[in-house]
This record gives sequence, C-alpha cells and structure tokens, in this order.
Amino acid sequence: MKSRIRAKLQTTRKRRSRPHYHAPGEAPGVFQPHPEDEVASVPALVGVIRYSEGEIEEYQPKALSELEPAGGEGQITWLHLQGSPTAVQLQALEKNFNLHPLALEDVFHREYRPKFENYDAHYFIVLDHLRREQGGTLHTDQVNFFLGKGFVVSIDEGPEDRFDPVRRRLRAKRSRFAIGPDYLLYALMDVVIDGGFPVLEQFGNRIEALEEAILDNPTRESRNGLHYLKRELVTMRRCLWPQREVISTLLRDDGQFLSDTTRLYMRDCYDHSVIMMDLVESYREMTTSLLDTYLSSVSQRMNDVMKALTIIATIFLPLSFVASLYGMNFNTDSPWNMPELNWRFGYFYILGVMLAVVLGMIAWFRHKRWL
Repeated sequence: MKSRIRAKLQTTRKRRSRPHYHAPGEAPGVFQPHPEDEVASVPALVGVIRYSEGEIEEYQPKALSELEPAGGEGQITWLHLQGSPTAVQLQALEKNFNLHPLALEDVFHREYRPKFENYDAHYFIVLDHLRREQGGTLHTDQVNFFLGKGFVVSIDEGPEDRFDPVRRRLRAKRSRFAIGPDYLLYALMDVVIDGGFPVLEQFGNRIEALEEAILDNPTRESRNGLHYLKRELVTMRRCLWPQREVISTLLRDDGQFLSDTTRLYMRDCYDHSVIMMDLVESYREMTTSLLDTYLSSVSQRMNDVMKALTIIATIFLPLSFVASLYGMNFNTDSPWNMPELNWRFGYFYILGVMLAVVLGMIAWFRHKRWL
C-alpha cells in the first residue's frame, strides 16, 4: 500500500500543471512545441456534424483546410477534434474559421486553467474535465470551445470521446438543438461539467472507507491515503473554482452569441458547478477533520500504551522491593536478622503478601478509575 501511494504521488507530481510559454520576444500566436510535449506531432482526430432543423450530415474531412464554418442559412456546423491538435491543424482553423491566434496559442500550449474570452468574432472557453484512469489516478483533460456565428468548435485533449451522448441526441433530431449553436455549446459544456460528479461520488466513498479505517485502526496506510486524498482535493479545487467563474462570466456577458433561451440552460451548468464546488469544500473539511482524528487516535493509542506500561511498572515496583529485600544475604543465626528465612512456609507467606499487594493496587486503580 505504501509503495502504491508513493507511485500515485509520483504520477501526480509528473502531471501537475507546468507553465507553457513561447520564447521571450517571440510574436504572439506562434505555435512552437514545448520540448516535453511528446504528442505535439500527432494530429487530432477530426469529426464534423452539420445539421439544421430537418436534416443532419456527419462525416470526417480529409483536411481541415477544406472545411468551411457554415454550409447554408440556418445550418449549424460542429467541428470536433479529439486529441492535441498540431500546429498545422490550428493554422487551418485560424484561416477557415477566423479564430483568434491568441486563443489558438492557448489551445496549443494547454492553458491548464479554465477561462472565458470574448474575441468579438467568437467566444473562447476553456474547461477541465475530471476523470480517473484505470489505476485510480485523478487526471484533468483540457477541453476547448469556440462559439461563432453558425459554428461550434470543440477540442478535447483526452484519450476518449465523451460527447457521444450529444451526437445521439442530434441524430434523434431533438428540437432544442435548432435554437442555435449556443445550445449545442451548452450541451457540450454540460457533459464536461457533469463528468465531475462520478469522480466526486467515488471520492466521497473513499473518504467514508478511510474514515472507518482510521476510527477502527489508524495505520500508516490510512495516513498515506489521507495525504493522497488531500493532494487530489487541491487538483479538484484548482479545476472547479475557476470553472465556476467561467460560467458566471459567460452568463453576464452581453455578447451576440448567447441567446436568452440558452442562458436559462446555462444557469443549470452554473448550479452544477456550484454544487461540485460545495462538495469539494465539504470534502476538504472532512479530510482535515480525519487528519485531526488520525492524530488524536495515534496519540490516544500512545497514551493507552504508556498507561499500560505505567500500571505494570507500578504494580511490580513493590514486588521488586519485597523480592530484593528478601534476596539480601544476612546471618540467619540472629533472631533480628530476617527470621522469616527460617520459617517453614515463609516462601508462601511472602508470595501471599505480594499477591495481596497486587490485588490491593488493582482495586485502588479501579477505585480511582485509572483502569
């Protein structure tokens, strides 16, 4: 258990957010790969869905340079990139969708912090998706959204496509998607935000199991597990706190891309983010309380051990005195020099005295409620 916790901590440290930046003095909007980015040259998978109120078209383009933002009046284009896009793909997005280079630079270098930007021509939103890997390690995937006139671009750096439920709803021709691309943005953001609830539920179960272990038998394993939970809570809070502010800022924005109808649905996303943040804060208090409980339990156990040792030492103190007294060598010919040594049953008399002393001390300890 100890080695497993250490391995998880090492994995968490390797994946902690590190600043990505371009060389000092370099022009903004330049997509220069970071030396540690191994996936910078692997193209992201691209999928396109064009739909209107009565029809839907789904395909995978051969190249982003051939794709246009909108196909016709009332038609909405959803372009999804799964994985980390390359510089060539981002340059194609900048050219064909008129996306701001500063926003694309944040996508390329992975901002690692939820944010919202209004670039007049489009919205740019960065969210974090919480997930647990197979080994139980908590990981955050950056998900980027661009909302413009007649189109939505989503870029998910995660290994799995999490937007399949939205595609099924589109194929079912749900009427609400005809509201506009802003409702599609809401549906995608709702998937990302609600994806944190299963992680928080698992986290709550782990806290309950750890609480039982600490109250029953506090060990080093439970202490290490508690420390790891606190590290995960820091990651969650770093993700969910700014994410709540992103949705709040988006609701207050007076831009042209978000209708009043969609704002009502966006409030639901905000409510969910508030609930998750409240859960994280509650879990932080619970882990802090569990740490205090662990320290108190360890201290209580130490006190019990010291109490038992003290009682044993106290009981054996008069016994040692009696044994050492009669262990001294004196001349037994004199009647004043320990005549008990010549008694026929002197040994049993002394044992009886020792037993009486032990029973008397135990009774006294119980009377004082020390036992």
